[in-house]
Amino acid sequence: MLDHAVAEDLLPLSTEAAGVYLFGENFEEIIGLLRRGITAMAAAEPFRRLTIPPVISRRTIERAGYVGSFPQLLGTVHSYPGDGRSWGKLSPLVESGGDWYRDHTISDVVLLPAACYPVYPTLEGRELAGPARFHVDATCFRQEASSETGRLRSFRMVELVTAGTPDHCASWRERWLARVGEWLSAAGLSVSVEVADDPFFGPGRKLFQEAQRLQELKFELRVAVSGDTVQAIASANYHKEHFGEVFEFTAGGEVGHTACTAFGLERIALALINAHGPAVRDWPAEVVAVLGGTGA
Repeated sequence: MLDHAVAEDLLPLSTEAAGVYLFGENFEEIIGLLRRGITAMAAAEPFRRLTIPPVISRRTIERAGYVGSFPQLLGTVHSYPGDGRSWGKLSPLVESGGDWYRDHTISDVVLLPAACYPVYPTLEGRELAGPARFHVDATCFRQEASSETGRLRSFRMVELVTAGTPDHCASWRERWLARVGEWLSAAGLSVSVEVADDPFFGPGRKLFQEAQRLQELKFELRVAVSGDTVQAIASANYHKEHFGEVFEFTAGGEVGHTACTAFGLERIALALINAHGPAVRDWPAEVVAVLGGTGA
């Protein structure tokens, strides 16, 4: 996953599942540094801090439109509903490699695809007297088709989310796009900011992607994460009235709008390792200070 020159104790350990890794102490030191830096950046606003479980109500994801837009990325959770007698007929298939799971049925939860989704239902039916703000931290899952460095199936995401009037959400997104770009640049990363689109699925995907780009609803901050492999390590997104309509919340007497900025922690860590080497102790002091929220 990383260059062979990286110290062995920092290398993520692969597992039997593609895109799922185990991370050691040194890598987690970088993750902790990033979390502190994001918290410091967010300190000036009254964000509500939430730790999000790795699963979410299937109904929420269906209502939010994720199933219709990104079915290829969604991980569902199935479980066995039968009794011990029925399992007696299936259990031999575990050893023989048969389809022991054939009687499993889908549950009421799915794997969390993005950190922000659980917060929108908490606003359902409300008139927001002022902007709502959430600082959320989650482990997410997406069924990525590529094994490219940084394209993990299980990954950690921090998001800053807001809901309010159109003017608030649009200006908030622009402010955070600039702020995150400055933070990453100050950490010694060569950042490009690009208009982007989400990986919509199905026959209407090109139309949705073109509309998203035309309205500049999604910007990605892209950095080399390994050698010349460049990926988005953060994004700033404006959803307009989508979630306000789905969950029926308002702001200023109109359908509420939402925006978020998202940080892919593993990808940012990989980009920093690619730029500065594997050991935080060898990084420039000003980089560590900026990342940890103690620098300019």
